[in-house]
Amino acid sequence: MMDNSRCVKNIGPLRYQFLLPHTAGVKKEIYLLDSPKCSHQADRMLTTTAEEFEVKIPDISYRPFFGAAIGQQYVIMAERNLPVEGMNNFRDMGGYGTKDGYHVKWGKLYRSDHIYNATEEGIKYLKGLGIRTIIDYRSPDERGKYPNKTISPDVRTYCLDPSAHTAELAAQFTSSKDSEDENLVNKIISQKENGSLVNRYDIVMEQYHNFACKKECKECFGKMLKIAADSKSSAIVQHCRGGKDRTGFGSMLLLGLLGVEKEDLIEDYMLTHYNRVKRNQVKMDIYKKFTDDPVVLDYLYSLIDTKAEFIGASYDAIMNAYGSFEEYVQKELDITSEDVVQLRKNYLE
Repeated sequence: MMDNSRCVKNIGPLRYQFLLPHTAGVKKEIYLLDSPKCSHQADRMLTTTAEEFEVKIPDISYRPFFGAAIGQQYVIMAERNLPVEGMNNFRDMGGYGTKDGYHVKWGKLYRSDHIYNATEEGIKYLKGLGIRTIIDYRSPDERGKYPNKTISPDVRTYCLDPSAHTAELAAQFTSSKDSEDENLVNKIISQKENGSLVNRYDIVMEQYHNFACKKECKECFGKMLKIAADSKSSAIVQHCRGGKDRTGFGSMLLLGLLGVEKEDLIEDYMLTHYNRVKRNQVKMDIYKKFTDDPVVLDYLYSLIDTKAEFIGASYDAIMNAYGSFEEYVQKELDITSEDVVQLRKNYLE
Protein backbone atom coordinates (compact mmCIF):
# COMPACT_ATOMS: atom_id res chain seq x y z
CA MET A 1 0.00 0.00 0.00
CA MET A 2 1.26 3.47 -0.81
CA ASP A 3 2.33 5.65 2.13
CA ASN A 4 -0.07 8.60 1.86
CA SER A 5 2.22 10.77 3.98
CA ARG A 6 4.62 11.02 1.04
CA CYS A 7 4.19 14.28 -0.80
CA VAL A 8 5.71 16.78 -3.20
CA LYS A 9 5.01 20.52 -3.08
CA ASN A 10 5.95 23.44 -5.28
CA ILE A 11 7.96 25.89 -3.16
CA GLY A 12 8.99 28.38 -5.82
CA PRO A 13 9.68 28.78 -9.53
CA LEU A 14 10.77 25.37 -10.82
CA ARG A 15 11.49 24.16 -7.26
CA TYR A 16 9.80 21.20 -5.57
CA GLN A 17 10.09 19.88 -2.04
CA PHE A 18 9.81 16.14 -1.43
CA LEU A 19 8.88 14.50 1.87
CA LEU A 20 9.36 10.73 2.07
CA PRO A 21 8.98 9.75 5.76
CA HIS A 22 10.70 6.67 7.16
CA THR A 23 13.12 6.39 4.23
CA ALA A 24 16.26 8.04 5.67
CA GLY A 25 19.33 6.17 4.46
CA VAL A 26 17.46 4.49 1.60
CA LYS A 27 18.73 5.33 -1.88
CA LYS A 28 16.27 7.36 -3.95
CA GLU A 29 16.36 8.43 -7.56
CA ILE A 30 13.93 11.12 -8.72
CA TYR A 31 12.93 11.32 -12.38
CA LEU A 32 11.05 14.08 -14.20
CA LEU A 33 8.06 12.80 -16.23
CA ASP A 34 5.69 14.55 -18.62
CA SER A 35 2.78 12.28 -17.64
CA PRO A 36 1.95 9.60 -15.05
CA LYS A 37 2.29 7.03 -17.84
CA CYS A 38 5.60 8.29 -19.24
CA SER A 39 7.00 5.46 -21.34
CA HIS A 40 10.18 7.06 -22.72
CA GLN A 41 13.52 7.47 -20.97
CA ALA A 42 12.95 9.96 -18.15
CA ASP A 43 15.41 12.59 -16.96
CA ARG A 44 16.98 11.82 -13.59
CA MET A 45 16.88 14.92 -11.41
CA LEU A 46 18.48 13.73 -8.19
CA THR A 47 19.98 10.82 -6.29
CA THR A 48 19.80 11.04 -2.49
CA THR A 49 19.36 9.10 0.75
CA ALA A 50 17.57 11.94 2.58
CA GLU A 51 13.86 11.74 3.39
CA GLU A 52 13.29 15.48 2.85
CA PHE A 53 14.92 17.27 -0.07
CA GLU A 54 14.41 19.75 -2.90
CA VAL A 55 14.53 19.23 -6.65
CA LYS A 56 14.94 21.96 -9.23
CA ILE A 57 13.55 21.18 -12.67
CA PRO A 58 14.17 22.81 -16.06
CA ASP A 59 11.73 25.34 -17.50
CA ILE A 60 9.06 23.10 -19.07
CA SER A 61 5.73 23.66 -20.80
CA TYR A 62 3.83 20.77 -19.17
CA ARG A 63 2.65 19.76 -15.72
CA PRO A 64 5.50 17.85 -14.04
CA PHE A 65 5.10 14.38 -12.62
CA PHE A 66 7.89 12.54 -10.84
CA GLY A 67 9.01 8.94 -10.78
CA ALA A 68 10.54 8.06 -7.43
CA ALA A 69 12.70 4.95 -7.19
CA ILE A 70 12.85 4.32 -3.42
CA GLY A 71 15.02 1.31 -2.80
CA GLN A 72 13.28 -1.48 -4.74
CA GLN A 73 9.98 0.43 -4.99
CA TYR A 74 8.95 2.78 -7.81
CA VAL A 75 6.07 5.22 -7.34
CA ILE A 76 4.61 8.13 -9.28
CA MET A 77 4.38 11.41 -7.38
CA ALA A 78 2.93 14.80 -8.23
CA GLU A 79 1.87 18.07 -6.70
CA ARG A 80 -1.68 17.85 -5.31
CA ASN A 81 -2.55 21.56 -5.21
CA LEU A 82 -2.27 22.85 -8.75
CA PRO A 83 -1.31 26.44 -9.69
CA VAL A 84 -4.38 27.47 -11.71
CA GLU A 85 -4.14 31.26 -11.85
CA GLY A 86 -7.29 32.92 -10.47
CA MET A 87 -8.46 29.80 -8.62
CA ASN A 88 -7.60 28.84 -5.03
CA ASN A 89 -8.68 25.23 -4.57
CA PHE A 90 -7.88 23.18 -7.68
CA ARG A 91 -6.52 19.76 -6.70
CA ASP A 92 -5.58 16.40 -8.12
CA MET A 93 -7.08 13.50 -6.12
CA GLY A 94 -4.54 11.00 -7.42
CA GLY A 95 -1.93 9.16 -5.39
CA TYR A 96 -4.02 8.06 -2.42
CA GLY A 97 -3.48 4.46 -1.36
CA THR A 98 -6.46 2.14 -0.90
CA LYS A 99 -7.26 -0.58 1.60
CA ASP A 100 -6.73 -3.18 -1.14
CA GLY A 101 -3.18 -2.09 -1.94
CA TYR A 102 -3.90 -0.02 -5.05
CA HIS A 103 -3.63 3.73 -5.44
CA VAL A 104 -5.69 6.34 -7.28
CA LYS A 105 -4.32 7.30 -10.67
CA TRP A 106 -2.88 10.80 -11.01
CA GLY A 107 -4.34 13.16 -13.60
CA LYS A 108 -7.78 11.51 -13.77
CA LEU A 109 -9.83 13.00 -10.92
CA TYR A 110 -9.77 16.68 -9.98
CA ARG A 111 -11.76 18.83 -7.56
CA SER A 112 -11.95 22.62 -7.42
CA ASP A 113 -13.70 25.89 -6.80
CA HIS A 114 -15.73 27.29 -9.70
CA ILE A 115 -13.90 28.09 -12.93
CA TYR A 116 -15.45 31.56 -13.14
CA ASN A 117 -12.36 33.14 -11.55
CA ALA A 118 -9.77 31.44 -13.74
CA THR A 119 -7.62 33.92 -15.65
CA GLU A 120 -6.50 33.51 -19.25
CA GLU A 121 -3.31 31.90 -17.98
CA GLY A 122 -5.38 29.69 -15.69
CA ILE A 123 -7.50 28.45 -18.58
CA LYS A 124 -4.36 27.76 -20.59
CA TYR A 125 -3.06 25.62 -17.72
CA LEU A 126 -6.40 23.76 -17.44
CA LYS A 127 -6.31 22.97 -21.16
CA GLY A 128 -3.09 21.07 -20.59
CA LEU A 129 -4.69 18.73 -18.04
CA GLY A 130 -6.78 16.81 -20.56
CA ILE A 131 -10.09 17.50 -18.83
CA ARG A 132 -13.02 15.92 -20.65
CA THR A 133 -15.83 16.30 -18.11
CA ILE A 134 -16.96 18.93 -15.62
CA ILE A 135 -19.41 18.10 -12.83
CA ASP A 136 -20.90 21.44 -11.73
CA TYR A 137 -22.80 21.16 -8.43
CA ARG A 138 -23.87 24.81 -8.33
CA SER A 139 -27.46 26.01 -8.41
CA PRO A 140 -28.92 27.71 -11.52
CA ASP A 141 -28.66 31.07 -9.70
CA GLU A 142 -24.97 30.53 -8.98
CA ARG A 143 -24.23 29.44 -12.54
CA GLY A 144 -26.08 32.47 -13.88
CA LYS A 145 -24.14 34.93 -11.74
CA TYR A 146 -20.78 33.21 -12.04
CA PRO A 147 -20.60 31.35 -15.38
CA ASN A 148 -17.58 29.12 -15.84
CA LYS A 149 -14.90 30.13 -18.30
CA THR A 150 -14.67 27.75 -21.27
CA ILE A 151 -11.71 25.38 -21.12
CA SER A 152 -12.43 23.81 -24.50
CA PRO A 153 -15.53 23.21 -26.65
CA ASP A 154 -14.78 19.49 -26.31
CA VAL A 155 -15.26 19.52 -22.52
CA ARG A 156 -18.71 18.32 -21.50
CA THR A 157 -20.39 19.91 -18.47
CA TYR A 158 -23.03 18.18 -16.34
CA CYS A 159 -25.03 20.49 -14.06
CA LEU A 160 -25.98 18.40 -11.01
CA ASP A 161 -27.46 20.60 -8.27
CA PRO A 162 -27.93 18.57 -5.04
CA SER A 163 -30.17 21.30 -3.53
CA ALA A 164 -28.43 20.91 -0.18
CA HIS A 165 -27.86 24.52 0.77
CA THR A 166 -28.64 25.72 4.26
CA ALA A 167 -31.32 28.39 4.46
CA GLU A 168 -28.68 31.04 5.14
CA LEU A 169 -26.49 30.10 2.20
CA ALA A 170 -29.51 29.83 -0.09
CA ALA A 171 -30.33 33.43 0.77
CA GLN A 172 -26.90 34.40 -0.51
CA PHE A 173 -27.14 32.27 -3.65
CA THR A 174 -30.46 33.77 -4.74
CA SER A 175 -29.44 37.41 -4.25
CA SER A 176 -28.01 39.57 -6.99
CA LYS A 177 -24.24 39.42 -7.38
CA ASP A 178 -23.80 42.92 -5.98
CA SER A 179 -25.94 42.41 -2.87
CA GLU A 180 -25.44 38.76 -1.92
CA ASP A 181 -23.01 39.40 0.96
CA GLU A 182 -25.09 42.22 2.43
CA ASN A 183 -28.26 40.17 2.09
CA LEU A 184 -26.71 37.22 3.94
CA VAL A 185 -25.43 39.44 6.77
CA ASN A 186 -28.83 41.11 7.13
CA LYS A 187 -30.58 37.75 7.27
CA ILE A 188 -28.32 36.56 10.10
CA ILE A 189 -28.81 39.85 11.99
CA SER A 190 -32.57 39.51 11.62
CA GLN A 191 -32.55 35.93 12.89
CA LYS A 192 -30.45 36.94 15.89
CA GLU A 193 -32.83 39.80 16.75
CA ASN A 194 -36.01 37.69 16.54
CA GLY A 195 -34.46 34.75 18.39
CA SER A 196 -34.60 32.27 15.51
CA LEU A 197 -30.84 31.95 14.96
CA VAL A 198 -29.94 28.30 15.54
CA ASN A 199 -26.58 26.94 16.62
CA ARG A 200 -24.25 27.76 13.76
CA TYR A 201 -22.59 24.34 13.68
CA ASP A 202 -25.88 22.45 13.84
CA ILE A 203 -27.02 23.87 10.53
CA VAL A 204 -23.75 22.99 8.77
CA MET A 205 -23.79 19.48 10.24
CA GLU A 206 -27.37 19.08 9.01
CA GLN A 207 -26.25 20.01 5.50
CA TYR A 208 -23.55 17.33 5.51
CA HIS A 209 -26.05 14.77 6.78
CA ASN A 210 -28.39 15.82 3.96
CA PHE A 211 -25.69 15.12 1.38
CA ALA A 212 -25.90 11.43 2.26
CA CYS A 213 -29.63 11.15 2.97
CA LYS A 214 -31.67 13.75 1.08
CA LYS A 215 -33.48 12.50 -2.05
CA GLU A 216 -32.19 15.28 -4.34
CA CYS A 217 -28.64 14.73 -3.12
CA LYS A 218 -28.75 10.99 -3.69
CA GLU A 219 -30.02 11.52 -7.24
CA CYS A 220 -27.28 14.07 -7.94
CA PHE A 221 -24.37 12.06 -6.59
CA GLY A 222 -25.66 8.85 -8.13
CA LYS A 223 -25.54 10.56 -11.54
CA MET A 224 -22.00 11.74 -10.79
CA LEU A 225 -20.87 8.16 -10.17
CA LYS A 226 -22.55 6.93 -13.34
CA ILE A 227 -20.72 9.61 -15.33
CA ALA A 228 -17.41 8.74 -13.67
CA ALA A 229 -17.95 5.05 -14.48
CA ASP A 230 -17.90 5.88 -18.20
CA SER A 231 -14.31 5.30 -19.26
CA LYS A 232 -14.61 8.13 -21.80
CA SER A 233 -15.34 10.73 -19.11
CA SER A 234 -11.91 11.22 -17.54
CA ALA A 235 -10.21 13.42 -16.76
CA ILE A 236 -13.05 14.72 -14.57
CA VAL A 237 -13.24 17.83 -12.41
CA GLN A 238 -15.93 18.16 -9.74
CA HIS A 239 -16.65 21.65 -8.45
CA CYS A 240 -19.20 23.83 -6.72
CA ARG A 241 -18.53 27.45 -5.78
CA GLY A 242 -15.72 27.20 -3.25
CA GLY A 243 -14.91 23.50 -3.67
CA LYS A 244 -15.69 22.70 -0.04
CA ASP A 245 -19.15 21.33 0.79
CA ARG A 246 -20.86 19.81 -2.25
CA THR A 247 -17.54 19.04 -3.91
CA GLY A 248 -16.23 17.76 -0.58
CA PHE A 249 -19.00 15.18 -0.34
CA GLY A 250 -18.77 14.14 -3.99
CA SER A 251 -15.02 13.70 -3.72
CA MET A 252 -15.26 11.72 -0.49
CA LEU A 253 -17.92 9.48 -2.01
CA LEU A 254 -15.89 8.68 -5.10
CA LEU A 255 -12.59 8.20 -3.28
CA GLY A 256 -14.28 6.14 -0.56
CA LEU A 257 -15.88 3.89 -3.15
CA LEU A 258 -12.43 3.39 -4.69
CA GLY A 259 -11.19 2.15 -1.32
CA VAL A 260 -9.43 5.18 0.17
CA GLU A 261 -9.45 4.99 3.98
CA LYS A 262 -11.32 7.40 6.29
CA GLU A 263 -8.16 9.12 7.56
CA ASP A 264 -7.14 10.04 4.02
CA LEU A 265 -10.68 11.05 3.02
CA ILE A 266 -10.70 13.56 5.86
CA GLU A 267 -7.17 14.73 5.08
CA ASP A 268 -8.17 15.38 1.48
CA TYR A 269 -11.23 17.33 2.61
CA MET A 270 -9.18 19.40 5.08
CA LEU A 271 -6.80 20.62 2.37
CA THR A 272 -9.59 23.07 1.56
CA HIS A 273 -9.05 24.68 4.97
CA TYR A 274 -5.46 25.58 4.11
CA ASN A 275 -6.22 26.57 0.52
CA ARG A 276 -8.96 29.00 1.55
CA VAL A 277 -7.28 30.87 4.42
CA LYS A 278 -6.67 34.02 2.35
CA ARG A 279 -10.01 33.76 0.58
CA ASN A 280 -11.88 33.43 3.89
CA GLN A 281 -10.11 36.48 5.30
CA VAL A 282 -11.19 38.51 2.27
CA LYS A 283 -14.76 37.29 2.77
CA MET A 284 -14.76 38.20 6.46
CA ASP A 285 -13.42 41.67 5.66
CA ILE A 286 -16.42 42.15 3.36
CA TYR A 287 -18.85 40.98 6.06
CA LYS A 288 -17.31 43.43 8.52
CA LYS A 289 -18.40 46.28 6.26
CA PHE A 290 -22.00 45.42 7.17
CA THR A 291 -21.73 44.45 10.85
CA ASP A 292 -19.36 44.51 13.81
CA ASP A 293 -21.47 42.12 15.90
CA PRO A 294 -19.09 39.32 17.01
CA VAL A 295 -21.93 36.79 17.30
CA VAL A 296 -23.02 37.45 13.71
CA LEU A 297 -19.43 37.42 12.44
CA ASP A 298 -18.68 34.14 14.23
CA TYR A 299 -21.80 32.64 12.68
CA LEU A 300 -20.80 33.84 9.20
CA TYR A 301 -17.32 32.40 9.60
CA SER A 302 -18.77 29.03 10.54
CA LEU A 303 -20.51 28.92 7.15
CA ILE A 304 -17.21 29.19 5.26
CA ASP A 305 -15.04 27.26 7.71
CA THR A 306 -13.73 23.76 6.99
CA LYS A 307 -13.81 21.28 9.87
CA ALA A 308 -13.14 17.55 9.90
CA GLU A 309 -16.39 16.86 11.75
CA PHE A 310 -18.38 18.27 8.82
CA ILE A 311 -17.32 15.62 6.32
CA GLY A 312 -17.23 13.18 9.22
CA ALA A 313 -20.98 13.66 9.61
CA SER A 314 -21.49 12.49 6.02
CA TYR A 315 -19.11 9.57 6.45
CA ASP A 316 -20.80 8.46 9.68
CA ALA A 317 -24.28 8.76 8.18
CA ILE A 318 -23.23 6.30 5.46
CA MET A 319 -21.26 3.90 7.64
CA ASN A 320 -23.76 3.78 10.51
CA ALA A 321 -26.61 2.88 8.17
CA TYR A 322 -24.88 0.77 5.51
CA GLY A 323 -21.45 -0.28 6.77
CA SER A 324 -19.65 0.49 3.51
CA PHE A 325 -19.66 2.82 0.54
CA GLU A 326 -20.46 -0.14 -1.72
CA GLU A 327 -23.66 -0.98 0.17
CA TYR A 328 -24.70 2.66 0.30
CA VAL A 329 -24.31 3.41 -3.42
CA GLN A 330 -25.97 0.17 -4.49
CA LYS A 331 -28.96 0.53 -2.15
CA GLU A 332 -29.46 4.29 -2.36
CA LEU A 333 -27.81 5.70 -5.50
CA ASP A 334 -28.82 3.13 -8.14
CA ILE A 335 -25.18 2.11 -8.69
CA THR A 336 -24.59 -1.50 -9.70
CA SER A 337 -21.74 -3.81 -8.73
CA GLU A 338 -20.66 -3.59 -12.39
CA ASP A 339 -20.44 0.20 -12.03
CA VAL A 340 -18.22 -0.19 -8.97
CA VAL A 341 -15.93 -2.58 -10.82
CA GLN A 342 -15.69 -0.15 -13.75
CA LEU A 343 -14.92 2.80 -11.48
CA ARG A 344 -12.06 0.91 -9.91
CA LYS A 345 -10.81 -0.16 -13.32
CA ASN A 346 -10.91 3.46 -14.51
CA TYR A 347 -9.16 5.09 -11.57
CA LEU A 348 -6.97 2.57 -9.72
CA GLU A 349 -3.65 1.01 -10.52
